[in-house]
Amino acid sequence: MPRGHALIIEDSSTARILLSRLLERADISTTGVATAEQAFPLLQQEHFDLIFLDHLLPGMDGFAALERLKQDPGTRDIPVFMYTSQNAERYVQEARNLGAAGVIRKQVDRDQLMRTLDIILSNVPDQEQSDAIRVAVEEGGIQAANSPEQSSRGITGRLSTLEIAYEELEEEARELRSTLAEIQLKQSQQADRYRNRLRWVAGLTFTTFVVVIWGLSSQGSLLNEHIARADEQIGLLHSIVGGVIELIGRQ
Repeated sequence: MPRGHALIIEDSSTARILLSRLLERADISTTGVATAEQAFPLLQQEHFDLIFLDHLLPGMDGFAALERLKQDPGTRDIPVFMYTSQNAERYVQEARNLGAAGVIRKQVDRDQLMRTLDIILSNVPDQEQSDAIRVAVEEGGIQAANSPEQSSRGITGRLSTLEIAYEELEEEARELRSTLAEIQLKQSQQADRYRNRLRWVAGLTFTTFVVVIWGLSSQGSLLNEHIARADEQIGLLHSIVGGVIELIGRQ
């Protein structure tokens, strides 16, 4: 059983899949939607342990959605991370002021994400958890943006993203090969059925031809017999007529 369930609100299917893959490796199940409007009814139906929210969305944007989430008693306690390419300090501060637990960049550092998830899913007091989340996020965030360590983490994040993208493409390629194999199998089976039908039709046609020829031959023999009998009857009739004529001539 997964140790948590996350809602990903992201209109890019690629970004949604990449984050979902990362979360699945952390044993967290995911549900993804493309808009905030799709997310709110879902939040009333399912339980989520955390939310990843893109900033630029069709319809309601990320900050407007965040405000609504934090105003709703049913969702205000769910940790919300802005999942975005924005990385300015002003943006991060505004997100926190609206109630976000932090900002996770789309070129995410896998280690940073795992540390944050471990904190969220551990049983610690709220304030301690909030401080720990802030530290975990900021370790991979703006405050150390120019350090060699952060540069290395940025590269690691990009490599992680590329790795997941490659795995996704590889999986799609496997599915495509499997689909092609199924199509080829169906085509082969269909061709076999057509060949069998043609053989059956050819056999039936040949049999019908033989029967017709035999029938015609039989009918021809009977016809010849009838003609012979008719000739005999005509010959007999000629004899009778000739006899009658000869008898009349004698008288």
